[in-house]
Amino acid sequence: MNEPSTPVTALQIRSHVADNPGAAEKLVAERFQLIRDVEPRINAMASLREDAARADAQRVDSTPRLRGESLAGVPVVVKDVHEVAGLPFSNGSGAITEYVPDFDTEAVRRLKEAGAVILGGTVMPEFGLRATTENARHGATCNPWNLEFGPGGSSGGAAAAVAAGLAPLALAADGGGSGRAPAAACGIVGIKPTRGRIPWGPSAFEHWAGLAISSPMARTVRDAALMLDVVSGPMTGDPYGLPLQKAGFFLNACDRAPEQLRIAWTLAPPHGEMDAGIAESVRHALTVFDKLPHSLSEDTPELKGMLDSFLAIMAGNVAALVESIPVGELGKVEPTSLDIARHGERMTAGDYCAAVSSCRVLSARVLGFWDRYDVLVTPTTTRPPYKTGEGPKGDRFAERWREYADMLAFGYPFNMTGQPAISIPCGVSEHGVPVGMQLVGRPGAEDVLLSLAAQIEELRPWDGAPPVV
Repeated sequence: MNEPSTPVTALQIRSHVADNPGAAEKLVAERFQLIRDVEPRINAMASLREDAARADAQRVDSTPRLRGESLAGVPVVVKDVHEVAGLPFSNGSGAITEYVPDFDTEAVRRLKEAGAVILGGTVMPEFGLRATTENARHGATCNPWNLEFGPGGSSGGAAAAVAAGLAPLALAADGGGSGRAPAAACGIVGIKPTRGRIPWGPSAFEHWAGLAISSPMARTVRDAALMLDVVSGPMTGDPYGLPLQKAGFFLNACDRAPEQLRIAWTLAPPHGEMDAGIAESVRHALTVFDKLPHSLSEDTPELKGMLDSFLAIMAGNVAALVESIPVGELGKVEPTSLDIARHGERMTAGDYCAAVSSCRVLSARVLGFWDRYDVLVTPTTTRPPYKTGEGPKGDRFAERWREYADMLAFGYPFNMTGQPAISIPCGVSEHGVPVGMQLVGRPGAEDVLLSLAAQIEELRPWDGAPPVV
């Protein structure tokens, strides 16, 4: 079927809404019709707020100030890890069934303040603990490019929704590559910002010792930059908060060519094997630099030895999360999540503190690589996403997550270092599933990444309409 007749990108939509009274309500109605048409095939949405979204769109149409805002009338979906006032919140778990928050997380509040219309929450694995997207409550999400495959995880519902055109923007999350990997698998843009760029308050001010962060998703680099401008900035109580940039800072970066950059590239992951098809797609995409003035060198940062600390930090935080669930509801927690929690419970306080300390020390070693280079280019993932409903064969935490970590070997290290990274589409695999190329920059240098990504997008335009729509 065809997408709505109205503009598709966030930038197009905000201009259309500003110039056409009543456009926001019509556009939102079209999006909900598209959801009804497409959702039975992809299962991306965990919850919808249709009445509230229509009311929000009416408010945009009738309020001149909102019609002039950055995201006026732009539909947005939100991963079910972020609270939205009045929308059932489950964190992907069957053990959380009756929680309806009466507040918005800070990033959601900023989206609404900028005129965005929140359509609903997206499917995620329980507590975001898999690199696939399915849970006992909502089932499995399918990849809009090939329904036999999943969209990756854990932000797979958000990525599938954006790829299928349900919304041009999604507020996802990235704790170990879990925003960038689904973006790659679904042929969209996914940003993991610098630690502290987007606050996660007020319900929690950090997740996983600062490894996890909110992650904008979009079909285009400019749309992703637009969203990053809206949700960025410090919040009282944020332990990592970065200074507020000038209005439009990241979007403006897309309109200017970066200075000549020193760019390294690698196809050598720190562990696991590199899929030959993905490697070839990235290698072919690197030819774009023949048309650009930047210097390009094959070189690999030392990323080995980081996984044990990453897994320990994850397990310790999952143990704390599961402890907060009422005893009577623990039977609804999925066995794989309980296994991670049990692993965390066996750790001592000293074990956890040592893991966080090791993370910081190893990160300092890795960051030295950016003394020589401005940007590192890698594949976003080392293999295609799993088929729908499939995953690692091992039953235990260490077995399952070492396989996931092999897939995310170019992802989780930069959650540990806190660096910004962006995944952009660079091809399609033999299975008909998109492939992503990742750009990694110095802490605080999202503007450099966005400027370079916009250059690449202009020279290698991407047709982001999957077969399902």
